[in-house]
Amino acid sequence: MGIILREGIIPRILKVATCGAIFWSGSALRGVPNGTWLSEPQIRFYSSQHALGRVMKDIHKQRYKVVFLDFRGVPDEVQQRVIMAARKQRLIPVVWVQTPQYRSLTLAELIHEARHGDGIQIDDHFFAHYSQEEFQSLDLLYKKPIFCSIQPFQAALVASGRCNQLDVQCYTTQNFRSCVALADRLNAVVSLSVRDTFRYREQLGWRRFNVFLWPDGHRTRGARSE
Repeated sequence: MGIILREGIIPRILKVATCGAIFWSGSALRGVPNGTWLSEPQIRFYSSQHALGRVMKDIHKQRYKVVFLDFRGVPDEVQQRVIMAARKQRLIPVVWVQTPQYRSLTLAELIHEARHGDGIQIDDHFFAHYSQEEFQSLDLLYKKPIFCSIQPFQAALVASGRCNQLDVQCYTTQNFRSCVALADRLNAVVSLSVRDTFRYREQLGWRRFNVFLWPDGHRTRGARSE
């Protein structure tokens, strides 16, 4: 499984040696921002406020590199403006195909939904409702990077297809430590939730992290021209 967007190579022995020392400690080391999600309502809000450029600038200033975009029902023209705003800030715009099972999307429709992005993200809903054969077919049919996002119990489901980048959803305190350990074993990004585990980001050390969703507190900051 190839992993892209790596923050340099750190010897595995160093990771193992430092893990216990930095986890749940007051170390100055902190996680490395990787990506964040914008939901369909957020995209519509920023677009209506002519603030797409501002939010993408904010995301870039926080050192994120990838923005995952929920384009369900978003007009084509708005999708293109969102993509352009992300690229202008040197972000990688990846189309997050949400709840494909409820819309009965075929693989061709999945790929079409991601037509404007620089990659596609399939998440736990995809892995719960689509077969391994369909995952392998997506690998063959889709030519851009595939970003996979899974719940911890779905780790075995990503073994037979292409994930150019994998993240594990570590969204609750109850299983956070074991979830991060799983992400380490999979060489995956740790995904945090704003409502719970985002508060642990400064204790992730060398690890890359995503945040779900882009914090709503950023939404009310001044609407600027794109």
